[in-house]
Order: sequence, then C-alpha cells, then structure tokens
Amino acid sequence: MNKQEFVRELEKIEIAYKKKFTQEEYGIWFKEFGTTDIKEFGKAIDKTIKEVKFIPKVADVRLRIAVNPNDYYIDQYSHLYKNLEWCELIKGE
Repeated sequence: MNKQEFVRELEKIEIAYKKKFTQEEYGIWFKEFGTTDIKEFGKAIDKTIKEVKFIPKVADVRLRIAVNPNDYYIDQYSHLYKNLEWCELIKGE
C-alpha cells in the first residue's frame, strides 16, 4: 500500500472519532501496517469503527485483519505432532 491510500483509510478513523492524528502517529501506524494489503486494511478499519466505542489503537485494528502475515509460516513436520499445543510426537506412525 502506498502512503496516499494509507492516509485515505486512516482519515476514516479521524472522521469517525473526531481526532486529528499527528505526523508521529501517522508514522507509527504506517510502520505497523505499511506492508498490509490495502483491501484488508480498509476492511479492518471499517470493522473497527463499527465495533470499537473509543479511539482505536494499533492493536484494535491489527486484531481485525483477516489475513495475518505471521500466519504464513507452515511447519513441515506438523503431521508428526499428536497434540499441537504441547508438540508431543507420534511414535511409530
């Protein structure tokens, strides 16, 4: 996403909550969401405005992004785990 698209989406929060972001706040938000797809970011902003009563934080919007970039890691040995929470190995299979 480029900065113009980002600012357009973040202005939705400014209008909905009657808050003007400073340049530092824009920078912090852009560092967090700069690599996020603009469509996902826009959906998360809209959903946040509908659900959050007070001015949202970065974590509020991050929580509502459907595609989390941290979920792309796939463990090639996950088929060996019996209990994924405790990573107990299955023996003999």
